[in-house]
Amino acid sequence: MATTHKIIPANPRLSSLLSDVTRGNIKIPVFQREYVWDDEQIMSLLDSIYQGYPVGSLLLWSTKEPLDHERNVGGFALPETPEDFPVNYVLDGQQRLTTLFGVFNSDMKTSNAELADRFNVCFVPETEEFVHYEVADPAKSINLRVILDTTKLLPELQRFDKDMATRIATLTERFKDYEFPVVTIKDRTNQEVCRVFQRINSSGTSLSTLELLAAWTWSDQFDLRNEIETVLEALSDKGYEQLDEALLLRSLAGVVLDRIEADELVDVSPDRLIQGMQKLKQAIYATVDFLEKELRIRNIVFVPFPIMVVPLVKFFSINLKPNVAQMTSLKRWFWFVAFTQRYKAGTNIAVVEDLKAMVELANGNAPFDGIKGGIEAALFKRAWRINSTIAKATICMLAQHSPRSFLSNNLVDLSSAMSAYNSREFHHVYPKAWLATQGIGFHESNIIANVCFLSQADNRAISDQAPAIYMPKIDSALKPAIATAALLPPGSLNGSWPYNDFIADRAGLLAQAANKLIETAIA
Repeated sequence: MATTHKIIPANPRLSSLLSDVTRGNIKIPVFQREYVWDDEQIMSLLDSIYQGYPVGSLLLWSTKEPLDHERNVGGFALPETPEDFPVNYVLDGQQRLTTLFGVFNSDMKTSNAELADRFNVCFVPETEEFVHYEVADPAKSINLRVILDTTKLLPELQRFDKDMATRIATLTERFKDYEFPVVTIKDRTNQEVCRVFQRINSSGTSLSTLELLAAWTWSDQFDLRNEIETVLEALSDKGYEQLDEALLLRSLAGVVLDRIEADELVDVSPDRLIQGMQKLKQAIYATVDFLEKELRIRNIVFVPFPIMVVPLVKFFSINLKPNVAQMTSLKRWFWFVAFTQRYKAGTNIAVVEDLKAMVELANGNAPFDGIKGGIEAALFKRAWRINSTIAKATICMLAQHSPRSFLSNNLVDLSSAMSAYNSREFHHVYPKAWLATQGIGFHESNIIANVCFLSQADNRAISDQAPAIYMPKIDSALKPAIATAALLPPGSLNGSWPYNDFIADRAGLLAQAANKLIETAIA
């Protein structure tokens, strides 16, 4: 294998490994999580080494490219590494390494006095136990921070009889000579290192690409994690709290690389990432405004394919002020992707193609002029599931027509209906329970063409009543307008239509409306 030489196994003695930490040759990058071990884990590790048990290996990444923001081991102040001198960053095993360095250096200058105090551990030779200094008898124990330094150890040994001194000497030899398996990765790209970390991280928590990118780009003026968190908070205030970090990073990849795989960002220069982040912030807000004001979508969960956000962000990262023709094209593209299920196959090819098309559109071309509808009525005879892509597309389409609630004739509050998964804002025109009494089963009754917006109050009032009972309660003068706003067949609100006839006509109307949106962007 061509890259075998880039992974180097070794078994340095523990004393040598700790010396490398002291000299600043081994550091813990900022993307690693904080120290999380409890006291029992600390004592267990020490006892395992004393007993000669295996305790796992360390994975290091050797690179001359320093990370601007790195955390020293356990809060202990360590020397800076000279420029052009390789540094070994800990990718796996930082909890073990931090523990071992801490217990043998608990009296060093530290920025975390509380943690250093936890590392203040003693060995009781009489019982061969490791205990915290607060519960240790000073006359019968020895602090671990002295055992690897001969000048400190020899005076301490004089306090013990020959048998206890021999046990302490054995302790010292076992720790000094303990061979710690270390695997060092060299000459790998940032992206390769990211993937390696994700696969081997023994904590069970995959490395976030954001954490790696934050380590690459951090400066006193810029912290990518803070930037992302600020955007997420702002989106949450606008009702888009479910637009998450992963989608933002894919959008960032779209802005910077015309790609959608966030992992690819780790090979981008920090300056380019910082510039991309500034574009992303403006573009994501413009995208949400477009979804809210132009399409009446109040929550990312109703976007049929959340990844549709990425091409939209790409467009707005280039052009924040689209003209009328561009705005029409964006809408047509949205409805085309939604109803044709363009992204359903799970492939990224179509998304990447659309990223390129968005660049053309933003620069004044018309890449979407040739798209056509071709949506058929059968699409709306599929099962109604509020989280299915076609159901979401239909909900968004119905929202364009300013639907009115049947009994009250009030406009449906889209802010409430489309702010979350709220099934009470939707209603089966022909109630399922009533259809069941007519011998029409769940799979025939629970379909998209049988669903409309309805206020919670009207939903409760109608409940499971037969159409022949509740439809006469609708103001007859308002029925045509209510039917039009709900994309219902004219005359269908008189309560006398057979269910199958209603569904056939309603599905046809929905298909016509979908095709019109795709071809004209007009509801």
